[in-house]
Amino acid sequence: MKEQLKNKLKSIKKLIGFAVDLAVPFLCLGVVVQLIVGTTLFGWNPVGNIINASEKLGDNSFIGVITLIVLYSVFKNKK
Repeated sequence: MKEQLKNKLKSIKKLIGFAVDLAVPFLCLGVVVQLIVGTTLFGWNPVGNIINASEKLGDNSFIGVITLIVLYSVFKNKK
């Protein structure tokens, strides 16, 4: 029973890792395209979403900066 739970958790962790590996390049592409074009991309506003998420987490304080550092480190470690 304990071994089955470990295997299930490993597979869930692997699935989440795969989803993050797939989502990060799309997010980066969306940010770059939005910065180049200057408007939202098919109704998707990645820059605005990142700003809103950091505002909600830290209300423009130190927590928002920490969030950006963590996101950067996750992206850098994936290379």
